Amino acid sequence: MYCNIIVTKPFDQVFTYETKDHTITEGQVVIVPFGKKLEVGIVWNINVVKPKYKIKQINTVINNIKLNKFTLDFIKWIHNYTLAPLGLVLKLFLINKDVVNYKFNNEEKNVFNIKKVKLNQEQLKAKKNIIKLLNTSHKPIVLEGVTGSGKTEVYFDLIEKYIKQEKQILIMVPEISLTPQLEQRFNKRFGIDVDIWHSKISPKKRKEIWHRCYLGQPLIVIGARSSLFLPFTNLGIITIDEEHDPSYKQEDNIRYQARDLAVVRSKILRCGLILTSATPSLETINNVRVGKYNHIFLSEQFSGIPLPNVELIDLTKNKLGKNTWISSLMTKEIQKCLDKKEQALVFLNRRGYSPLSLCTECGFRHQCEQCSSWLVMHQKKNRLLCHHCGTIQLPTTQCPKCNNKDSIKFIGPGVERVAEELHSLFPKIIIEVMSSDIVNSPAKIKKLIESFSNKKIDVIVATQIMAKGYDFPNLSFVGVVDADAGLFGGDLRAIEKTYNLLQQVSGRAGRTKQKGKVMIQTYYPEQNIIQSIEKRDRDTFINNALEERKQFAIPPFGCMTSIIISGPSKSNVEKYALKLTQIKSNVKNIDILGPVEAPLNLLRGQYRYRILMKGKSRKNLNLVTKEMIASLKIPSSIKLVIDVDPYSFL
Repeated sequence: MYCNIIVTKPFDQVFTYETKDHTITEGQVVIVPFGKKLEVGIVWNINVVKPKYKIKQINTVINNIKLNKFTLDFIKWIHNYTLAPLGLVLKLFLINKDVVNYKFNNEEKNVFNIKKVKLNQEQLKAKKNIIKLLNTSHKPIVLEGVTGSGKTEVYFDLIEKYIKQEKQILIMVPEISLTPQLEQRFNKRFGIDVDIWHSKISPKKRKEIWHRCYLGQPLIVIGARSSLFLPFTNLGIITIDEEHDPSYKQEDNIRYQARDLAVVRSKILRCGLILTSATPSLETINNVRVGKYNHIFLSEQFSGIPLPNVELIDLTKNKLGKNTWISSLMTKEIQKCLDKKEQALVFLNRRGYSPLSLCTECGFRHQCEQCSSWLVMHQKKNRLLCHHCGTIQLPTTQCPKCNNKDSIKFIGPGVERVAEELHSLFPKIIIEVMSSDIVNSPAKIKKLIESFSNKKIDVIVATQIMAKGYDFPNLSFVGVVDADAGLFGGDLRAIEKTYNLLQQVSGRAGRTKQKGKVMIQTYYPEQNIIQSIEKRDRDTFINNALEERKQFAIPPFGCMTSIIISGPSKSNVEKYALKLTQIKSNVKNIDILGPVEAPLNLLRGQYRYRILMKGKSRKNLNLVTKEMIASLKIPSSIKLVIDVDPYSFL
């Protein structure tokens, strides 16, 4: 018998193999010879016509592993929507042959020790309404609530029902940094160890979780984007925590929005889906307004304490001193906080010590040789680092261009420089930095979070990694060093990201014991976004932002696709991109913009051009995209990436 197989390689086609096993069916996982290696794949079609060329035999039929119809439908949907090769989509699910061919033998059962938590009246009402919606509707449920309102406890209470039914539960988080605190809360609430899924877990753990999901064993998975592709066969509910977070968008290899794919998977499986956030994305808010999603709102903090006051510091009036980044007003407020034995968070969304190294004599700047970006000084590791490709140079005070000594100066602050200034202002307190290049493993994250929770740290200086869902009872002050950084630029989502980030980080203060205070340093206090944050007027921000998007017919009022073309020869990349845009299509109402040099026009030694396509219909936009790609062969030296619903425009 002859079968068509999809292998987990970047090919958008099937490969025919022979098998003597006549019981084989579609969806069966197999291992086949592919080139000089053995690769994992699935049977896509059976009883196909024998090709005229010589074909190979299937090496191994993994008899106990077969992807069901729901999973196959999900794979097809992802392929058709993202236009990613089928083989790469399949790899999201099968990972590698070592995982699927693992001899799993685990008879352990979780013993639950569920502790009841008393919800307040607003939480109880929200829980009751969500249960009703889960029983009567298959629409996603948006659980929105102000920061500190206890959204997590509401969905914990809901999850209890699925635990008792021995269902599988998936809780997705945007960053692995959130898993330690959430894991600890689960253990305390339910008396069990949950399964954590992300890129840094051990190979053995990866195999065991994969097979437990496939066998339908009851389990709770807390995971990043990739957890969505686990082979669940008994899934009861999916919760997307911090659903607004841009980290749910995968920007490498296959480009997808995990939140949106979770909506599709829940629909295919007919399981519950809850999207939680204090700042739901504009797409989600629009889906609520047009009736596609149900909506529950928690309006008050669980503690009953009012939301923290937000005070703007106008830096045009409250001038900063030379080479200082923290105003005298913020310094005084931090001192008040410390005097009361409370903790403070100082926020700057910029890693490292300084974003730019400049020669004051000739203007030379340390730039990455592989990327069109400046090298960032990281003082703690004593190196200049490219945040795009990882290129490292040793810092020097002598200019490599004009050879002047002591002429290289560091311009602007990163979190390390702000921490240095705080050390000089408050020499006796304990200050730590939290950014992805310093706490770069789950163990380091867990250690830092525990130290801050146990009051072993007085002030933490952090990037956006701290703005996501953390709960620190003794944190009463948040200071934002530079609120203006995300207000300008070509990213259509920049304003939304900035607003959400500022509101989320502001919500870390005063969640439990005492009313908090937030101070935001800005040169643009009259800017609409800054005013909305100060007044906590989110409705006006949402209405204005949606109206602006509607005016320009961009998501959620239109569809977009980016095509990114890259290669070692700038002229060849440009020529190919131009030819691509000149291909005619019969499909109407599609706008093709470009090609233009990407803002980050050199990345890892590859020159980059971008094409942006806009239209009202995703189906038509994908049709034109496929026509363009099929009409012009991609040279071997050029890489082409299709980004459906792009988030980044670099």
